[in-house]
Amino acid sequence: MVVGFGGVGGLVTYAFNLSGVRPTVVLRSTPKSRRIRTPSGAVVELDAAFTSWGNLGGYWDFIVVTTKAYDALEVIERLKSMRFGLAVFVQNGLRVFEAAESSLGGDSVAQLVLNHGVYWNEERGEFVWVGGSRSYIGTRGNPPSYLYHLVEYLRVLDVEVVRNIEPYRWLKLAVNASINALTAVLGVPNGYLVKVPELASAARLVAGEVAEVAKRAGIELPVDPVEEVLKVAEQTAGNISSTLADLRRCRKTEVDYINGAVVKLGRELNVATPYNEILYYLIKSLEVVCRHV
Repeated sequence: MVVGFGGVGGLVTYAFNLSGVRPTVVLRSTPKSRRIRTPSGAVVELDAAFTSWGNLGGYWDFIVVTTKAYDALEVIERLKSMRFGLAVFVQNGLRVFEAAESSLGGDSVAQLVLNHGVYWNEERGEFVWVGGSRSYIGTRGNPPSYLYHLVEYLRVLDVEVVRNIEPYRWLKLAVNASINALTAVLGVPNGYLVKVPELASAARLVAGEVAEVAKRAGIELPVDPVEEVLKVAEQTAGNISSTLADLRRCRKTEVDYINGAVVKLGRELNVATPYNEILYYLIKSLEVVCRHV
């Protein structure tokens, strides 16, 4: 089962389709499109059984939750009364995975750190996957054996099972805190972080704060977060970040779970995060401005 059918839900569905699987997709209304454009330029029709929460029943081997972070908290509540093997969460930032572990149990949940760019193209009426790099899936401990089975279905996304997902979650947090917030404030695609030296410098400052908070929390990042930010920006140069896409459509962003979470934890650990804090306030201000223009 795939919960949610935005860009990430469409991409996960595409991965399942390539592996011969027609997933059940749970969504609130009719899908706005069933097409996804791949990095090669080919447009593919997605194949899924679309349904709503009220029509579900039975047992599910895997449930992949691809909604926005703030909607995922509601999904967790629904999953409490369902029978399933593993629920995989694909949300950016912090708090959702923690809430899932607390409510559903650590043995029943995993986190997919998806390092791919995908956005909605309003003019063409299709999802656009611009590509990406290796992604990671796991729990906080040794991964269950059936996680390797799920990865086989997602092989087009180059997903690796890791023993502890936490360092990779924080690495992705550094990427999102830098790329999403900066591109949203400036209204530009991801690639501008490697095109404009001043913007790259700003990204270094933001990612550096995330790394310092992670270090104080006892988490060692697997690679240099600044290098990772610039690498992802280059690999997804044509992508419109989810935060920018949300602002363009006057939708609530996930900044509370990204830059906001960095600021909150930084205060608890006595780590100054002024660059993340100003970006947090700017994004929240843009949300308000959008609703009143």
